[in-house]
Amino acid sequence: MLDEIAQVIGPKAALDFAVEFRGERVYIPQNPEREPRIADAIGEELARKLCDAMWRTIVRVPMRAVLEQKVKQLAEEGAMTRREIARHLRIREGRVYEILERARKEQDQLRLF
Repeated sequence: MLDEIAQVIGPKAALDFAVEFRGERVYIPQNPEREPRIADAIGEELARKLCDAMWRTIVRVPMRAVLEQKVKQLAEEGAMTRREIARHLRIREGRVYEILERARKEQDQLRLF
């Protein structure tokens, strides 16, 4: 379902949407004003686009995969420290390090093949 959302509003906005609603079931209304958190997460214009394309849809947003993807994205951008990432996503700083360490190990494993 998040892939479909990404096709409508783009991958970065889809990830922002997913981070805002991680672990929740979200009803996409016809009018984005009925769920203001959508516009808060992705902006008014993209919220309207999402609602126009997918209204009456219930989206189940996974928690772990979304969180890990967002941590990796923010770390790659390099604009935030690990502590700032943790505060921004409301998770423990140690969790940020765990996610990035696991991603590094997975990348190292891929290089072996």
